[in-house]
Amino acid sequence: MSRKRLAFSKHSKRRKSGDAHTIPSFCKSNAISESKYYGLKRQNRGPREIELDGRIIITPEAEADWRREQEAETTQRRARKGVPTTATVAAS
Repeated sequence: MSRKRLAFSKHSKRRKSGDAHTIPSFCKSNAISESKYYGLKRQNRGPREIELDGRIIITPEAEADWRREQEAETTQRRARKGVPTTATVAAS
């Protein structure tokens, strides 16, 4: 593990809920790989980013919006396939 990555992993353990993310901490928090993150970004499906002194920051608001967008896409995709959603199952 590189020095930079090691320093990040030590710092990331001190993250509190509501802190802004770097790309690695965003990926860890959302259980996706960094390669998946960059794949989503290439498809214009990644979260909004802020570039600050050459670092990429993802705000808690951008993360929450991204999650809502992913949930909406999943719901639409499942509806097209005829798969019942959680809301539909709960209403039955």
